[in-house]
Amino acid sequence: MIGESVENASRRKWSDYSFVNAPSAGSNFIRQYVERFNTVSYFNEYAGLLSYFYVLGQYLAPYIRIPIHGSHIDCRTHVYWIQESRTGKSVAWDFTAKLLRALDIEAESFTAGSDAKLIGTVEKVPIMGENGKPTGEHDVEVIPGLLNGYKTLLFDEASVLLNDQKAYFSDKILYLQQAMAPLGSETNVLVKHLVGGSVHTPSGVSLWMTTFPPKDIMSHVLEKGFFQRVFLYQNSVDIETRQTTSEHRMSGAYVPVPDKIWSYDDLAKSIKQTGDIIRGRILTAAGMSEEDYSKLSDVEKERLAIKHRYDVFQVSSNFYPALLNAVDDYYALVRQVRNDNIRETAMSFLPNVENYTLIFTNLIAATMGSTKLTSDHVMMATEIIFDNLNNLFIWLEEKESYKQAKNTEGVMKQWKKAWGKCHKMVNNRVNREVVRKSQIVEIYSKLTGIAERTARRRIDEMIMSGVVKTVKDGRLVFVYFEV
Repeated sequence: MIGESVENASRRKWSDYSFVNAPSAGSNFIRQYVERFNTVSYFNEYAGLLSYFYVLGQYLAPYIRIPIHGSHIDCRTHVYWIQESRTGKSVAWDFTAKLLRALDIEAESFTAGSDAKLIGTVEKVPIMGENGKPTGEHDVEVIPGLLNGYKTLLFDEASVLLNDQKAYFSDKILYLQQAMAPLGSETNVLVKHLVGGSVHTPSGVSLWMTTFPPKDIMSHVLEKGFFQRVFLYQNSVDIETRQTTSEHRMSGAYVPVPDKIWSYDDLAKSIKQTGDIIRGRILTAAGMSEEDYSKLSDVEKERLAIKHRYDVFQVSSNFYPALLNAVDDYYALVRQVRNDNIRETAMSFLPNVENYTLIFTNLIAATMGSTKLTSDHVMMATEIIFDNLNNLFIWLEEKESYKQAKNTEGVMKQWKKAWGKCHKMVNNRVNREVVRKSQIVEIYSKLTGIAERTARRRIDEMIMSGVVKTVKDGRLVFVYFEV
């Protein structure tokens, strides 16, 4: 099954997904969504699907809590999109932000700023006496930050977050990781203690982060935990696609969007209807009116969502087998990764992949207007996630192979330089030029500034790998390179 899935993943297009082409009003809507997305961000259809999950996930975030044994997750989608510059990432956010505002969802951006900008701060407000003059005493007023409450937040050049040479950016990563923790959990509340008081920030923010491929991206993906908490989407745009995009863009000058493609207002209206249905299920279960719900505090609404987490959707009998099949496919994909380091990193991605399988399943069921989670919804979600995971592993392996090749090239360059300074002789047994092992080790040690024992260990490793061959003449050991 996995072999067929990998083959399908390599050639599957967005329009092939079951979620997109099912004979239903929900699938018709998602086709319209991506078609509208394509009018501004060309040939980025997969990102268009992520945009939809991002928008709907944020819109339904106050209502859906997905129970997993004694804990839960929420339905937000946090996207980290890596793609070359000038290929449609920024205009994709323009589309998404315009739709978010049509849904009355706040859409903010962050490029630089202090901790206070993100998590908030406190200000002393003087208490005035009856005579209108300060009494000398103060009240403390909390000024909310960008991560406070339900909203969306863009990091347009998210590569700056990877600059861990400065504690400033390391702190930001910690705040963002907490913001992505499940709504209603203790870890979702960001706390900063200040001289004038403490700031407690419960965060319902969805994060949308885009960047060109940074030079040191591999070290961050392999060694840091941040990417294991986002939906990491990497896409490479080759020159042929760039030219096709340019031709499409230029041929669209003065050409209006066809009337058959839905407007932003049409898309927003449909999403609002989905939201009304999901919220209505909670209110029905709670025996509460819209007016009563509107009077609840944020804390009370959160408690209500958690209390009625089993009342938003029922579960069909084929739901769990489909989930277990998805897990089996994901692990089979990991087992195909040849590089040990990449495989270890791949395994660390899987808990989040499993979370997004549940999240996308819930959002797809909501889109379809279903009251029950079924195997069809799981398989629709799994197709989309599996393809991204497969492409991500291929990209990681290619990057690591290139890195290893460059490292080998650099090492060989130093050894060849040392070789050039050695006394050479032709060995008749192998009919090759050879040099004494002790001499090349000594010269390599001096050229690189490392100890001779380290140089000797390195050449022994190259001998074990077959890059360097040895030949003996009595007690003397000579070496020559196979590459």
